[in-house]
Amino acid sequence: MTGPRSAEGAIRPVLQATALGRAIVAAISMENERTDVRDEGAYLRVLVPDVCRVSRAEVERQHGQPVSFPGDLELAMPSFSGLVRMTENGAAWWRSSHPEPEVPS
Repeated sequence: MTGPRSAEGAIRPVLQATALGRAIVAAISMENERTDVRDEGAYLRVLVPDVCRVSRAEVERQHGQPVSFPGDLELAMPSFSGLVRMTENGAAWWRSSHPEPEVPS
């Protein structure tokens, strides 16, 4: 994966290193350019510059079973940086210095 030049300005969802967490990370990597994933053992730190999006449909494809958004995402994500908006179809994280992005539908 090609990562951001600097982790300083990156959006950082942090996901548990579970099957669901790994599926969410895989979905984020599929749907965002320049995604860097740092395996910290018990959790996975995802670094994406400026805006990070993920769709429930891609998470389900990666996980191989139905996923409930935002509930399952919230349980798998103990932390993040920036702002987040979640719907039943997806999520978007962004820096407060940027306008609110569209959430995948």
